[in-house]
Amino acid sequence: MPDKVKVARLCLLVSGWLKLATAALFSFILVSGAVFVGSGSERSGLLGNALLGRLGILLAMAFTAAGILDLVAASGVRRRAAWGRGLGVILGVLLIPLVPVGTVLGLFVLSGLLDPGARDWFSADADGF
Repeated sequence: MPDKVKVARLCLLVSGWLKLATAALFSFILVSGAVFVGSGSERSGLLGNALLGRLGILLAMAFTAAGILDLVAASGVRRRAAWGRGLGVILGVLLIPLVPVGTVLGLFVLSGLLDPGARDWFSADADGF
């Protein structure tokens, strides 16, 4: 595996685990809020709590799905799968607007997977896999 592809795969793994950690943090905040506010109290009817609950659940689900996609793409890159490279490029582009960490990771993913050496490595026979 070329070094640039290794770096791109590592960036996809880091991005995936960061997203899963973010989803876990959202879930922890939601559970803690439910414990401290309570579901039957007067405070639970406040607008902020209603939005935080629904929005928090959606955000946790979105970050979980995005993290799993990153890990699947990294697995595809390791296996030399063309779909792994394509998915990695798409996810690299989607990482760029997430300033500052996502931008750096996204640029490393794109530079690694769009490199001419990577193109040759992915198009070569995948004997032994």
